Amino acid sequence: MDWDNDGLKDLISGDTNGSVWYFRNTGTVKNPELARGKLIKAGGKIIKKSITYENGVKIGTYSKLHIADWNGDGLIDILIGNTSEMLYYKNTGNNNDPSFAAPIEMKHAGGKFPDRPSPYVIDWDKDGVVDLLVGTDRGAVFFHRNTGTNKDPELAKGKEVELVFDYDQIPMRQRFDIVDWNNDGIEDIIMGEFHSEIVNGKRSTNGNVWLFLGKK
Repeated sequence: MDWDNDGLKDLISGDTNGSVWYFRNTGTVKNPELARGKLIKAGGKIIKKSITYENGVKIGTYSKLHIADWNGDGLIDILIGNTSEMLYYKNTGNNNDPSFAAPIEMKHAGGKFPDRPSPYVIDWDKDGVVDLLVGTDRGAVFFHRNTGTNKDPELAKGKEVELVFDYDQIPMRQRFDIVDWNNDGIEDIIMGEFHSEIVNGKRSTNGNVWLFLGKK
């Protein structure tokens, strides 16, 4: 994504320490070159595991993030799922120089999100209000409808999105993106996942990338 609004795509990444990294593109659109990574701050503190903010939010590990305007003010915010919670970081700067407030824990009408949630902001039901899709640690993706507004989101309890896998192992720790893969005007899901199983008495770990085509 274009983090600093200079017309070039940069790279934003989470890591196992719960941090968020910004790699600025110092090259061109056709030939990207990434600068040395910088750790992103929120509320004046570098985002990383075990950091506790004044509002009591403590940062966990395994940050899974999505960059989107969550409060309808035209600025990019950060939503991060970590070990045990979902956090919202409001952009208090601007789109040329983002700056972030201390995180707020996100909840839905059913309570807390599951462990290791993976967020994705999108208007899933096409009602003009952004919703939240959430991947989980155990194979399911949930749709949380925004029953509020773009400026004041309120999330309904999640409904599981129908995803059909062609093997018996339970996929874990999904990371996904929403694209129109086959250019038919319908949104599809591309998902990377991890799974683990016992084979001949030994634990085997593997991963796959899945394509789920949307239905009319």
